Amino acid sequence: MFRHVPLGSLKVFRRACLPSKTRAAFLSLSMTSPVNTGSSVSWKPNTYPPAARGDHVDVYKSEKDGDVRIPDPYRWLEVDSPQTDEWTTAQEQYTNAYLEQLPHRQQLTDEIRANTNFPKFSPPVLHGSRWYWSYNAGLQAQPVIYRSKDAILPEFSNHDGGPGGEVFFDPNVLTSDGTASLATSAFSEDGKLWAYAISLSGSDTATIYVRSADSPMDVSKPDMPAGGYGRLDEELSFVKFSSVEWTHDSKGFFYQRFPERTAKKDENGGASGTIDTEKDENAMLCYHKIGTKQSDDLIVYQDPANPHWMFYAGITELDGRYLFLYQTKDTSRKNLLWVTDLESNEIGPNMKWTRLIDEWDAQYHVIGNDGPLLYIQTNAQAPQQKVMTLDLTDEKLERKELIPEDPKAHLESVDVVKDKLVVVYKRNVMDEIYLYSKRGERLERVAEDFVGSAYVTSKQDQSFFFVSMSGFTMPGIIGKYDLDASNWAIYRSKLLKGLNPLDFESQQVWFSSKDGTRVPMFIVRHKSTPLDGTAPAIQYGYGGFSISINPSFSSTILTLCQKFGFVYASVNIRGGNEFGEEWHLAGTKERKANCFDDFIYATKHLVENKFAAPGKVAINGGSNGGLLIAACVNRAPELFGCAVADVGVMDYLKFNKFTIGHAWVSDYGNPDDPHDFDFMAPLSPLHNVPKDKTLPPYLMLTADHDDRVVPLHSFKLTATLQHTLPNNANPILLRVDKKAGHGGGKSTEKRIVESGDKWSFVAHCLGAKWRD
Repeated sequence: MFRHVPLGSLKVFRRACLPSKTRAAFLSLSMTSPVNTGSSVSWKPNTYPPAARGDHVDVYKSEKDGDVRIPDPYRWLEVDSPQTDEWTTAQEQYTNAYLEQLPHRQQLTDEIRANTNFPKFSPPVLHGSRWYWSYNAGLQAQPVIYRSKDAILPEFSNHDGGPGGEVFFDPNVLTSDGTASLATSAFSEDGKLWAYAISLSGSDTATIYVRSADSPMDVSKPDMPAGGYGRLDEELSFVKFSSVEWTHDSKGFFYQRFPERTAKKDENGGASGTIDTEKDENAMLCYHKIGTKQSDDLIVYQDPANPHWMFYAGITELDGRYLFLYQTKDTSRKNLLWVTDLESNEIGPNMKWTRLIDEWDAQYHVIGNDGPLLYIQTNAQAPQQKVMTLDLTDEKLERKELIPEDPKAHLESVDVVKDKLVVVYKRNVMDEIYLYSKRGERLERVAEDFVGSAYVTSKQDQSFFFVSMSGFTMPGIIGKYDLDASNWAIYRSKLLKGLNPLDFESQQVWFSSKDGTRVPMFIVRHKSTPLDGTAPAIQYGYGGFSISINPSFSSTILTLCQKFGFVYASVNIRGGNEFGEEWHLAGTKERKANCFDDFIYATKHLVENKFAAPGKVAINGGSNGGLLIAACVNRAPELFGCAVADVGVMDYLKFNKFTIGHAWVSDYGNPDDPHDFDFMAPLSPLHNVPKDKTLPPYLMLTADHDDRVVPLHSFKLTATLQHTLPNNANPILLRVDKKAGHGGGKSTEKRIVESGDKWSFVAHCLGAKWRD
């Protein structure tokens, strides 16, 4: 899904300030006997903080049953109020009292921190006369932007010798706790100006600032202002889900903003002091001219008749002549595509657009051009994607196929580099990199022995490109391919300090889901962990929004495999993009249950094939994956030894009422539509809690600044579970993170502490033993 100042409503109260019943519940944590959670943590059922139940009833329209009345007793948790604050504070204290008893919590947190402490970096990109790249020494809260002293490509040995270059911008000095992050940024065509969007506390809302390349951030001064010292006067607020696209004269850029929020504002233009649930509507594509106020920005395009639509700009890379307007109405892989010639059109609301694509039939993305000839990646009549061309001088605007769809591999990305196309295919969830001619001929495969995920960084006028590669047991390699010399070489490698990748192994297995569909899953383990049906396991999934779950490196996961002997299973269930649009659609709307079936049958496969012990599989997912976890717990709680749901969509009947939730109807359906309501109501985690089953130990995580999947989803499900199953033999807990959002921009230390909390909970509940 779309994957900040402190929130006053969720401030921490002292335990003595809590209601007397809540204080009694906390006292019971250290006085009672453990129940089904291990030998060293004291806990008993029916001691949860109380939650008032209201009499609110929502009326939905059903195609089969007409008006359907559904009680919503915790509707008050949708509203930021003293009552909500008191309840969330009580839940936080209750959960902390449990977590504080976990025997290996601090030990695991320290181990994760130690293994996270290795350098991480991006490929360099040339802007003007300098190369720029990001670098994190290991435990810095946010990556730092470094740059070279000249236009010579910096060279790095495989043995990391530090960041190289000089600091250009360090977001870590913007706040004292590392909660300011870089949301997006772009250099002007001449490389002299840099526009950058800063998000606070993980919010999707950001503020754009502008800085001269001649003015790197001065980190020595105290009392750092918003955006840092040395920037220009620009401050563009209410920016959300936006890119920055400069015109080639370097005089200004296009960006997307939303209207001013009705709630009190923070520095991003987002809600401050409240849980932000206001709908994201009436987006505007604007043009900002450097040196002017945001109030003077030109509104290039808006559509009041369609308040949910959003807009993105693109400009041809080499000549800067053509401006593209992308319009989206939801998260489906469909968009409109218009173009205008900037040489003959003055920027503003009266620009003349040629409507290249004016129907919602497919996804279209311009990847490059040779003058008026456009190269376009699309899924039009090609679920696995293809490349076509379109000549703007052709009166008929005929679309011609250049690289046809490969029915056995998904076309992930295409980059135009000089006279070649760099194409990345995903075949059975593993990336392959190829060179093509501009006539559509496949020329060669690059890095043929590589197994994992690949991302290309290139410029159309450069004769080389970089590929960032990683996998479950490979922290990352940046390779460089020189087109002139036809030479592939390793440019820079990430080197671990606390883990040896050779101690671990990964493999891919396939299993049959409920309906017979074959589904792949990656298995990762420490080589010393036996596959004899005795190991504990962590099973992860997502399954939505055409997002692939690719092989990726996690020092945290490898730490768990090393220290507790966990087997890690990453499942590529339907709903993702691993096998193209048909695979995605097979996990949407009426077919959403396929995602849950795939995930449940993955657990069965792990146990039946002795990858994991019965009852010792912990399931985890976030966002749409949090919905997955909650739905699977409702359906088959007896299969799982533990469940951890991060920032999940739990109220399947009201998600479209808050922030950007309306965009998700393309995947989930529209609960306000009588037809959709009938298949959605039986899937909603909030409304289908089993009353006659024992649930596994259950931890839900959310964050106070999550303005994508707003925290009320987790609040309401937690209250419902604790009320419906007060005597459940296993704990049902809620963890609320402060000054954090949906996950993006979260500081390194926050990630480490969160990982220590949730994975020590899992290890304890599964009875996993620490291995020195």
